[in-house]
Amino acid sequence: MRRVVHPLLGSPPGDRRERKPMKRIAFALGLAALFASTSASAIKVPTGNTDYDLNVSVLIQARYEGTFEGSTEKSLDSDFFMRRARLAAGGTAFKVFSFFIQYDNSNLGKRTANGLANIAAAVNPGFVQDAIVGWTPIPDFTIEAGLILEPTLRTLAYSASGGQVQIEAPIDIIFDNLSRGFRQGGAEIRGFVGPIHLIHYRLGVWEGFHDTTATTGAAPGPAVNPGGKPMIGGHVRVNLIGDETGYGLNQMYLDGKTRASIGGAVQYQPRAACGGAVTTCSLKSGGGAAGVVNDYKFFGGDAFLDAALGGDLEFAVSASIARWDYGSNAGQTGFNRTGTGITGEVDLRIGGIAPYIAAYRYLADAGTTSKVVDRRKIAAGLAFFLKGQQDKINVEWTNITPGTPGNPGAIAPVANAGGINGATTNAIWVQGQAAF
Repeated sequence: MRRVVHPLLGSPPGDRRERKPMKRIAFALGLAALFASTSASAIKVPTGNTDYDLNVSVLIQARYEGTFEGSTEKSLDSDFFMRRARLAAGGTAFKVFSFFIQYDNSNLGKRTANGLANIAAAVNPGFVQDAIVGWTPIPDFTIEAGLILEPTLRTLAYSASGGQVQIEAPIDIIFDNLSRGFRQGGAEIRGFVGPIHLIHYRLGVWEGFHDTTATTGAAPGPAVNPGGKPMIGGHVRVNLIGDETGYGLNQMYLDGKTRASIGGAVQYQPRAACGGAVTTCSLKSGGGAAGVVNDYKFFGGDAFLDAALGGDLEFAVSASIARWDYGSNAGQTGFNRTGTGITGEVDLRIGGIAPYIAAYRYLADAGTTSKVVDRRKIAAGLAFFLKGQQDKINVEWTNITPGTPGNPGAIAPVANAGGINGATTNAIWVQGQAAF
């Protein structure tokens, strides 16, 4: 069985066995295994110079979401839109310098609360999602900087372009303090230690919630992260069977190889426990401009198995637990972003078809209060692999709580003081994907 390659590299990143200068292009862009799947394809652009390597790729995901009990007639309320439309480019220079940039327009044409598709409302502009430069001075060690995916659990970092089997990875239980698409400006080191890629690591610093001064007046707010200390974070993954060399990981690899790993991740930033705005901070003491913000902390662990069973059969299972700690508001009970999330998924591929079931749940610590972000989801469906992970069709039933039945524009969990005791949305999702 040939070794799977990354589309933007042309050969496996970080492969110790390849020492020829031309093949060092592969590990030099170990980073750009980034967000395209290791099984996706790409278009190689001739440069006319062996010192430079350039590849481009395209990802298109078209989705239908039909929610039950959405109208007066209790019928299926429909929404058609582009879940993702991405252009990416990656390459190397002089065999050791690398770059990756990705432009994205997510949920293009998705219905808004007023019933209009967002292409009519002009509220869904495209944006640069990833922009990274790297230097690999020695094999299996890369230094990189730019707009980088935060270190979290492997189950929260599946490649949207091909790695996941279910339609959406459990990103709804990611409660970082400040990011766009779970990316932040930062710098990190990444690589492997030990024999045969035994341990993979990413360690670095990210912008996080930067220095914000206290405000007074009609809407007073606390000082957040005085002095602008960066968020520190990292993950460590132990490869028990096989290895994974990229950022954008797969739930199923479809390559006849068995892989298994366990891992953990942490994030920390002092006095930065705010949910994306100074008006949503958890305060250790005081209030208003005199408030002292709690520290922001995250830690968790995951386990993964993708077993090649022979005869074009494949079984995969994954699970994770994530702990978000924003502390508790002084004089109050709990905080809605201080709690624990769990995820799980089971898949069985028979030839080109894979039935699957997946679920997640997040619960805040605070008994019956501070429950506005509590949520859970159960999904079951079929994935039809037309050409590996890159071209496929999914048909999936989803059950999301809290939800708003019949509003496809709010199919993701919505704020509800009742938490998982709130209303539930049942929906049918159908998604087609092409990556090249």
